[in-house]
Amino acid sequence: MPATVLLFSPDPTAREEVRTALAAAGYSVTATADGAEARARAVEHDILVADVTTMEGGTADFCRVIRADPALASLPVLAVADTDDVETRVGLIEAGADEIIARPFEARELEGRMLALELRANRASGVATPTATAASRPTLGRVIAVFGPKGGTGTTTIAVNLAMSLAQRRPDGVAIVDLDTQFGQVATHLNVSGKRSLSDLAADEPALDEAESLRAYATVVEPGLHVYPAPQSPALAELITPEVVERLLRTARGTFDAVVIDAGSHLDETTLGALEAADVTIITVRPEMAALRAAAALSDYLREIGALGPGTIYVANHVATREMVKLRQMETVLGARVAAEIPPDPANFLQAVNVGVPVAVAAPRSVAAQRLDRLAAMVLGDAGSVERPQPPAQRRGLLAGLRRGR
Repeated sequence: MPATVLLFSPDPTAREEVRTALAAAGYSVTATADGAEARARAVEHDILVADVTTMEGGTADFCRVIRADPALASLPVLAVADTDDVETRVGLIEAGADEIIARPFEARELEGRMLALELRANRASGVATPTATAASRPTLGRVIAVFGPKGGTGTTTIAVNLAMSLAQRRPDGVAIVDLDTQFGQVATHLNVSGKRSLSDLAADEPALDEAESLRAYATVVEPGLHVYPAPQSPALAELITPEVVERLLRTARGTFDAVVIDAGSHLDETTLGALEAADVTIITVRPEMAALRAAAALSDYLREIGALGPGTIYVANHVATREMVKLRQMETVLGARVAAEIPPDPANFLQAVNVGVPVAVAAPRSVAAQRLDRLAAMVLGDAGSVERPQPPAQRRGLLAGLRRGR
């Protein structure tokens, strides 16, 4: 049965534009121009689309009104914005919007944003809570690789918080593996100071193939996240060979419900093996052109060798509050939809790293933590990334010579 959508838009032209696009995408749409009616009838629908750009206070004020009503606190909300700048999007997120689309937009972009809201529609209608949804789906052995082809995109931050959010759903059923083997900082982010690391596990070959031995090499942090830190010295990185990673992931897949890999930002044989083994690949980018072009080159290359699967998710990490590249431009460069945006929260993220407690635990009510939690639900299969066709202009991968002859 299609999701039911309540569309609130005072402007008749804008209202008809959005209503037509939603109906064409298969949604059952009720449209209204009256704010009081929208608030009263929102509870009857699966998703609310708010297009209030023509009114004073705009969509953000309306989102705040919706979130102030306990009956509507979990209702999925798509906000229509009149600009694509990052400050406007962050303001709408802080006001309570779950997804944002800026004018002018294409019908397929609107449909993609609506697809990302299906998870929240299921939650709001009582189909499943986040924990129950995760527990009921056949996700045993899911491997999630997080990779940023350019440093500074927050790969470790996203991997650690993702793993922690998953562990909160599946205590004792989630592991995180730090494959940034020379200078990985997963241990720092989780305040892990155990004596064992991946290099110790690699030296104990039988343990790579035995579930209980594999568990014994992990350092466990609350609420039951199994941590496999990077080697304590760069000199030991050479012990983490592609064969070691292959055996480790094969055993981990049968031992844990989910395995998160911090794959760092250096592409080599070991990292490629992990990306190819992953069920979900998260590519992290910053809204700046160098990071976007690196991610586009990576995507081209992975597509060329058949390693860019349908489970690829692009995540925009807004490290700074002011970014020069707009969302639409980002998606054009990438040739794909950005499935998740992590808003800037420098105070919480800096504190999290310094004390070794992820934002998912230290500041669970923050907008950034909530976005990361939704990303965790997404990788469990509750929602997915929707890759668009590559733009007409063909890009040449920068890594084309790395694995010729595979």
